[in-house]
Amino acid sequence: MSFKNFRLQLILRLALLVLSIYLLAWIGFNPTYRSTFIGLALLVLLQVWLLIRFNERTNKLVLRFLNSINYDDFTEQFHVGGEGKTQRELAKRLNEVMEKFRQVRAEKEAHLHYFEVIVQHIGIGIITYRPDGSILLLNNAAKKLLRVGQLQQVQQLEEVSPELAVGLQQLDNGDKALVPVRQGVEQANLAVHVIELSLLGDRIRLASLQNIQSELEDKEMEAWHNLIKVLTHEIMNSVTPIASLSASAHEEIESYTDTEAEEVTLLREELEDIGQCLHTIHRRSDGLIRFVQDFRNLTTISLPQVGRFDVRELLKEIKTLMREQFSHDHVKLQIEVPPDSLLLAADRSMIEQVLINLVKNALEAVREKKEGVVILRAYHDERSRISLQVADNGYGMTQEAASKIFIPFFTTKKTGSGIGLSLSRQIMRLHKGTISVQSEIGKGTTFTLRF
Repeated sequence: MSFKNFRLQLILRLALLVLSIYLLAWIGFNPTYRSTFIGLALLVLLQVWLLIRFNERTNKLVLRFLNSINYDDFTEQFHVGGEGKTQRELAKRLNEVMEKFRQVRAEKEAHLHYFEVIVQHIGIGIITYRPDGSILLLNNAAKKLLRVGQLQQVQQLEEVSPELAVGLQQLDNGDKALVPVRQGVEQANLAVHVIELSLLGDRIRLASLQNIQSELEDKEMEAWHNLIKVLTHEIMNSVTPIASLSASAHEEIESYTDTEAEEVTLLREELEDIGQCLHTIHRRSDGLIRFVQDFRNLTTISLPQVGRFDVRELLKEIKTLMREQFSHDHVKLQIEVPPDSLLLAADRSMIEQVLINLVKNALEAVREKKEGVVILRAYHDERSRISLQVADNGYGMTQEAASKIFIPFFTTKKTGSGIGLSLSRQIMRLHKGTISVQSEIGKGTTFTLRF
């Protein structure tokens, strides 16, 4: 017989058990009823065992609930149609608690996914790691910035930048540092900020990485512009009257040396020497004025007039333009471009000016080599950006010279003014692009323009 009322079942079971015990006691140990006594004894034991099992159903129900929580298994469902109102209410409440747990976990997972998406899509690199160096999180911006895949330890960053690997481990909570990182042929400066958090009793370090190379270059160029404006202003104020006076004096002496008047008291030879000196002063003053005007060009570059053009045609025109000079110096000029056309959105005349300047520099670098070669190359880099390269097999330059090559006034050539590369970098900055150099002594130099 099956009863749905838990209390009624319990009362009947107890009543039946009491009745069985009573009969067992009434019969006693009478030998005549020995088999009946044994049967009743077994029946009592069976009823006790069934009563225990019946009572343990509630315990098993609660135990299933606790195991589900312990193992984070919130898919468990409890049968509501149990034995009686109390059992049904218990199962119903347990199902409601399980549903609440499912909602809380779903909300938690949604929030976690939301914050993971934010962390992975922000432009600032983020690394979270333990004090022992084990990495917990490396977002996409950090991977892109450092050009690495998934890393397990901070020490693995030594291949990218030893300074960064050491800095992440040695910086204290709240410290900031400027760390240089080499990105292929490009040099970048990362602003690193480290903070320390406590998560469930564990110490977690969070480091933000931001490439401020562009901001540093902007500030550097702004500082050079201000310096150039001051220098050119002061030099022009001093040189212009000197040039004017020397020219006037030279003309006066020329008029005296052309006359045969007796009142000329100085010897003609002395007048000619003075005139020659004044002429030299005038000529050098004009040269200095032109020199200053060249520096002024650094601060007066107009905004680029952007248009789309075929890179292949541009490189061919530069090769045609430079053909005579390369032929005269017995240097080979090669062009390497992909078979498909590359359309670049930029100011064609400005980019042509930059490339011609780089090609001339490369020509001078290989002029004295027996088999000098200059290569003009166009391609898509790993980020699908159009890149142009001017490479030579010259004698190269030191790392110190390469780090200063874009500074105004700095030059490695005996007759250079140090303006061309500074002007080229400024033109690339106006195009939201970059120019970088990679050089090795004895192997040559490569300049790369990225748009």
